[in-house]
Formats: sequence, C-alpha cells, structure tokens
Amino acid sequence: MQAIEQAIRSLVKRYAKVTIKEDVLDRLIDLGAFVEFPAGDLIVASGDEENKLYLLVDGLIRKYYLDYQGNDLTHQFLEAGQVFSTQHVVFSGQVMCNFEAVEPCKLVCFDYERVQKLMLDDPSLTKIYIGILEETLRIKLVRETALLAETATERYVKLKNEIPDIDRRVSHGHIASYIGVTPVSLSRIRRTMREEN
Repeated sequence: MQAIEQAIRSLVKRYAKVTIKEDVLDRLIDLGAFVEFPAGDLIVASGDEENKLYLLVDGLIRKYYLDYQGNDLTHQFLEAGQVFSTQHVVFSGQVMCNFEAVEPCKLVCFDYERVQKLMLDDPSLTKIYIGILEETLRIKLVRETALLAETATERYVKLKNEIPDIDRRVSHGHIASYIGVTPVSLSRIRRTMREEN
C-alpha cells in the first residue's frame, strides 16, 4: 500500500494545478492495485476488452501495433511515472494495440470507471486527468511531427536524449521500428554517429 501511495502522491505532485484533499487522495489510493510483470510479458494485448488505467512505477513498457502482415511497429516507450489507459486505445470495445513489459515492470492498476466516478465526486482530480491527457497529446504530436519532418538519425538522437540508456534496455529491432527504419539502417546510423564523434 505504501508503494501505491508514494506513486500516486508523485503523480499528483506532477500534474495537479490545485490542492487535492487528503480524503480524496486516500480514496484514489484505495482504488489502486499493485501489479508486476516480468520482462517480455504483455500487460495489455490487442483485442483485449478491458477498461484499465495504469501508472508505471518502475520499468520500461513498449506500446506497439501489428500491421496487416503481422510485423510489430513500435509506437512509444513509457518510463516510470507515465500513465496509460486502455480506454484511449479502444475501438469497438477492443484494445487496438499492445503494451509489453520490456523489462520487469511494477505498476499501479485502476479500474477506469471507478476512477471516473471519483473524478465526478471530486472535480479537483479532473485537473490531474487533464494534465495526463495534455501530456499524451503532446507526445503524440511530437511523435507525428518527427515521423513527418525529421530524418531517422534525428529521431534516433532525440530518442537517445529522452532515454539515454535505450540501447541497453531495448532490442535494436524495437528501436529501429520506433524510428521507422530497418535494423540494418539503424546499424548504419549508429556507425555513422560513432565515426563522426
């Protein structure tokens, strides 16, 4: 319970633009359940019919889609402190993407509907939710702009700046997929960067 409380208090501090009453915070903490996933496990799979909200406490998660040929396309890497919801990636009642634990992950899991009800009971929690949605939208817009307007090398450098140890934590195939190139092209990018330094 203490780990859940610490994670939620950190989340509130990051996003809240107003003071959240202690009793409301206690109710939110009571809604959370601590879950762990070993590296390689799917936290959420495409086709699942769940309605959860997750707060990543420790670890690294890869969000990816499968194309029509079954190739996986990495869309995002999530680090500790980030929140994701299956509610935002649902179409016709089913989750459209996969969330994989790239390394052992600890999360706080919430039932989305119960959190929504709590937000209705105390609108101050809505401020946190809006902050999370704004960050999600910002990440999405930055990602789309990068894919349209930056070179693969620029996208790789940006990823390395965001997650400096990404090469050690994630397979090169997943990194290549994220920046939109083949693993061979990523090797060329990395070799060119080494030679220039």
